[in-house]
Amino acid sequence: MDERIKVEIVDGVADVRMVRADKMNALDEAMFAALIDTGARLAADRSLRAVVLSGEGRAFCAGLDTGNFARLREGKPIGIGQTRRKLADRTHGIAGRGQQAVWTWRTMPVPVIAAVHGVAFGGGFQVALGADMRYVAPGTRMAVMELKWGLVPDMAGMAIMRRLAREDIVRELIPAYVAADFI
Repeated sequence: MDERIKVEIVDGVADVRMVRADKMNALDEAMFAALIDTGARLAADRSLRAVVLSGEGRAFCAGLDTGNFARLREGKPIGIGQTRRKLADRTHGIAGRGQQAVWTWRTMPVPVIAAVHGVAFGGGFQVALGADMRYVAPGTRMAVMELKWGLVPDMAGMAIMRRLAREDIVRELIPAYVAADFI
């Protein structure tokens, strides 16, 4: 966990940082595990009053590490439960691993603030949606990128987004060439 997430708690506020700056904090197996494990550990901390979730370097999170696509072709797990197995298999109750990486923040017993900068694409955007509030720096780019790759944005972000924004705003966040067919 220490290789992907850094946690510092001061006065009951947890500063949680994704630390994979060389890859713009892209999501790989280790990052998924770190997000889930960190969320579970913090949820059990009764002294905690709030969580600030951010990314080191020039981005909040660039989304799924595209190096994972080769692993997927080989039938190997890529961290979000996508292997050649039955759809009904779940790794975290009713959720898969990728969904849990988002829901762990959504279900935190204290407020979670995502401090978003640089980019929050795909899975990174969905992780930000798991927070109770998002503070987005000027110039930040955010988009649901899964559709560009022919993937379903299945990390719980779409279910959350529909509760947070009107349909026209959701369409703006999805690349224009797929928005008309998706929503």
